[in-house]
Amino acid sequence: MLKSTRVWTSFKCLFLSWLMLVGVPVEAQHQQADSRNSKAFVAPASDEGELAIKKFQVAPGLKVDLWAAEPMLANPVAFNFDEKGRAYVCETFRLNAGVDDIRGIMDWLDEELASRSVDDRLAEMKRHLGDRLAKYSEHSERLSLLEDRDGDGQADHATVFAEGFNTPLDGIGAGVLARKGNVWYANIPNLWLLRDTNGDGVAEFRKSLLYGFGVRVGFIGHDLHGVHFGPDGKIYFSVGDRGSNVKVADGRHVGEPDTGCVFRCDPDGSELEVFSFGLRNPQDLVFDQYGNLFTGDNNSDSGDQARWVYVVEGGDNGWRVGYQFMERPYSRGPFNAEKLWYPQFERQAPYIVPPIANIASGPSGVAYFPGTGLPDRFKDHFFLVDFRGGGANSGIHTFTLKPKGAYFELAESQHFLWGVLATDVKFGVDGGVYVSDWVQGWEMTGKGRIYRVHDPALDRDPLVLETKKLLADGLEKRSLKELARLLAHRDMRVRQEAQFALADRGPEAIKTLVSVARKDASQLARLHAIWGLGQIAECRNPNVECKAATALLPLLPLLDDSDAEVRAQAAKVLGDRRYVNAYDGLIKLLNDASPRTRFFAAMSLGKLGRREALPAIYAMLRENADQDPYLRHAGVMALTWIGDTDALPAAAKASSSAVRMAALLAMRRLHRDEIAVFLNDTDPAIVLEAARAINDEPINGAMHDLARLISRDTLLRVSGPTETSEDQGRGAPHSYPGWQEALLRRVLNANFRFGTMESAKALAAFAARSDAAENMRAEALEELADWPRPSGRDRVVGLWRPVAALRQRETAIEALRTALAEILRSAPDSVRIAAVHAASRLTLTGAGPVLSELVADTKSSSRVRVEALNALAALDDSRLEEALNSARADADEELRRAATLLQGRVKSPNAATKLAAILDNGSLGEKQAALAALGALQEPAADDVLIRSLTRLLAGDVPKEIQLDLIEAAARRSSAALKEKLEKYQESKPKDDPMAGYREVLYGGSAAEGKKMFFERPEASCVRCHKINGEGGEVGPDLSKIGAQKDRQYLLESVVLPNKAIAPGFESVLVTLKSGTSYAGVLKSETADVLVINSPEDGLVTVKRNEIKSRDKGLSPMPEGMGQILSKQDLRNLVEFLSGLK
Repeated sequence: MLKSTRVWTSFKCLFLSWLMLVGVPVEAQHQQADSRNSKAFVAPASDEGELAIKKFQVAPGLKVDLWAAEPMLANPVAFNFDEKGRAYVCETFRLNAGVDDIRGIMDWLDEELASRSVDDRLAEMKRHLGDRLAKYSEHSERLSLLEDRDGDGQADHATVFAEGFNTPLDGIGAGVLARKGNVWYANIPNLWLLRDTNGDGVAEFRKSLLYGFGVRVGFIGHDLHGVHFGPDGKIYFSVGDRGSNVKVADGRHVGEPDTGCVFRCDPDGSELEVFSFGLRNPQDLVFDQYGNLFTGDNNSDSGDQARWVYVVEGGDNGWRVGYQFMERPYSRGPFNAEKLWYPQFERQAPYIVPPIANIASGPSGVAYFPGTGLPDRFKDHFFLVDFRGGGANSGIHTFTLKPKGAYFELAESQHFLWGVLATDVKFGVDGGVYVSDWVQGWEMTGKGRIYRVHDPALDRDPLVLETKKLLADGLEKRSLKELARLLAHRDMRVRQEAQFALADRGPEAIKTLVSVARKDASQLARLHAIWGLGQIAECRNPNVECKAATALLPLLPLLDDSDAEVRAQAAKVLGDRRYVNAYDGLIKLLNDASPRTRFFAAMSLGKLGRREALPAIYAMLRENADQDPYLRHAGVMALTWIGDTDALPAAAKASSSAVRMAALLAMRRLHRDEIAVFLNDTDPAIVLEAARAINDEPINGAMHDLARLISRDTLLRVSGPTETSEDQGRGAPHSYPGWQEALLRRVLNANFRFGTMESAKALAAFAARSDAAENMRAEALEELADWPRPSGRDRVVGLWRPVAALRQRETAIEALRTALAEILRSAPDSVRIAAVHAASRLTLTGAGPVLSELVADTKSSSRVRVEALNALAALDDSRLEEALNSARADADEELRRAATLLQGRVKSPNAATKLAAILDNGSLGEKQAALAALGALQEPAADDVLIRSLTRLLAGDVPKEIQLDLIEAAARRSSAALKEKLEKYQESKPKDDPMAGYREVLYGGSAAEGKKMFFERPEASCVRCHKINGEGGEVGPDLSKIGAQKDRQYLLESVVLPNKAIAPGFESVLVTLKSGTSYAGVLKSETADVLVINSPEDGLVTVKRNEIKSRDKGLSPMPEGMGQILSKQDLRNLVEFLSGLK
């Protein structure tokens, strides 16, 4: 057990620190809240943390030690060290206790997507919560400071460094950075600067540097995080797709409300800019030793895979928050359908920068080997946390990257530490890797640990000790010569501190840095010298004279250096500082042999903004021929930053499709209406990309041009690439719809949004075309059905974009009038069904005769006939009663069931009697429909039928498949006698059986609806963790054959009581024997007599039950509470679907 002392802050201390604030904005949302009501549960001390080490699988030759545990910390989300080795730990106490998840309040969704600012979110919360809003301030996030003061390898002192982060707007504190007394803390809606001014381990000073992160409730955990220094001396940090909209000092708004992004700013919060966007939830950031920035981006729980992303300036990584809530026609919309999460492949959407690889299921914290503290075999390795909700299948990956053109590819991937529910990973100043452990499950447990993974042989290594001392002592007082030497140090943290110290000296350090940059034997020293000169040229330090040109001029010769990386970094710095004299050298580098050098040269030329560079940029793009997506991106950014709005449209005539594509993409970023010219390109890929730009951004000035493509016959004959076997093996949840569909969806949507009689008629004419694809004809009809009441969500990207004007129902009716009857009679089924829906929703009363024909037509499919019958009911058509009578006598069971459900829609004195007869003699589906109809029937006789049925239920004489339907029908009635009978039945259930309330859901469900539940419903998110026939996530067991392996009872219990029986291979267990021996690992199998444990420490161990003194098991990664989230009908359907997987 760890020894610990925690110094608790009092309210008096907090109040005094509040009085000492400097520069905190006056708006209440920015301020520290009163934390007197904070309720922080922290578990008591125990030996669990030490014993848990037995479960861990660690890389060969390394040892795991417990550094800190509860009650010293609890619920750790992220952490970081300062230069003295003190750990700042972000602890959450607001998870589901002040911070909501939109999946639990889906009735807010439209307001969510419409929200543009934090203030919009606050208004949304006040509107929905009323007096309950006060509860959102009961719990505070906390930043704790942990220290190992006696140097024995265990933390022995802790203080609450800062708390009071408990306004209703506060999120989960998920990022921290500490350097030389300054602590940056990331917690929606603020990026805070904190300082301990008197050395007591408590922050007396706090200031909101930036406010405006988290414009929506969003998914829990999609917060503000990943705070790190870049090689340019700026702070980089990330936010998930809860979005951002930050008002900066000059009045500009910076951020991306509809996606996650990476920001950078000066350490004081100034010069804020979006560095990269299109991310879903980049929980942490990491720089490698060459200044490249990376992140792990989480998947969207729909069969897509998490991404390892090379974060480049200006990069659009493809994600938009609207995708999260799209299920039809493709789950997650274009993100899945157009393969935006795939690593680079031929003909990929060119507006994105593709990820490097798909790795991990729940990427969280990340680190990079700094050069000391682990064996040399970890040189150049990244360390990525994979949080999967259960310790048995979570841990840390390690891998390297190797160059691939201007970007990278993954190499040497393996487990570094496995069997721990890690949240973050960081290197300590004393060597070794530190890992924070959530311990178990998804919810707060009040527990938390930090482990140290190290090689004992290196603990006293002179280089490790030197690194620790250098960082702790600081480098500010060292001579220029010493600092120059340290630029070549083995540890990148020392190198960076030496660089920053030299940059702080200003002009007096220029000569030293130039000497290192030009001729030092160490490549890394040269790079740090180049970055240091760039810092000096930024003239950020007000205490030294600004000599930007003096710092930059010596970099010009480095553009001709023999080292490609030196050339690349010199080009980057000169461009970042907009050094105009670098123009000629940068132009030359566009022909460099190194793709990486060409990348930075093109980016820098764009920042210089000279239109004379356009021919050379076009030449680079032509040479690249769209082969390297990162080189294309650099060319696009150059064209965008130069912003010559006369030259870009002219590039539409270029002979090179790569040049035309780049010009198009630049115009997309500039939102230029002239982009419409590319809709006439001879290359189908360019036409599609223009359509993507116009629709997805949107560029409204070109929308009419896009809409007019609907009349272009050649559009129907555009062919796209076929899917390769490699594509099919990636686990995409749906087949790739092809370019034609991607284009047509946007063309149809443009007509829908344009909203004129002309565009309505164009949609109707398209729907009538027999040579058009069925699904696209159906889409056109669905748009006409939505015409008078369009959703505010865009049909293609799912973002909140309500149409601008009122639209008349009569417009859509007039457009459909001529074509509807023929579509209903002769089109394919999916098109006919869409036409039926349109007739119903538009109240197209003239469709009655044809609908009646369809109901009676035995040659039509069940689906068409059922939908036609439902439409007659919706239209209250005079033919309904006749159609119902015919349908009830039909051979088609689905039609009979539909007719039974509609029985109450016609006035009949004996409706209850007819329904009772169906209960006696109908099929299973008809009986379920009859009960649903009885529940809604406005006739007292229905009560008598239901009372008789409940009497039979009490006697055990009701088929199990309709018991749930009976109970739910009875619950809808107001009859006192019926309620008494129902209560008697509920009271008859066993009181000690937690499953008693769910027995009725075991049988009678719809497998088809259960499949939709599994793959499409966001509140269930089954596909996030489970795979079926290659489709889905890998967090939980593969369920492809689960129906053959487990019975319905097991399946239901797994959903409702996930911790009762955890699947083998996914339960971590710790057993202590009566002899005192303990074993820990993953439970492999279990019988009435023995447990078989796969122990990393002891191998495969068989333990007799009668020898066990105690058994502690981890929680299932399957979250608790699904029985309350899903309706019983949902549960029944899910069980039916899963039981059929054999």
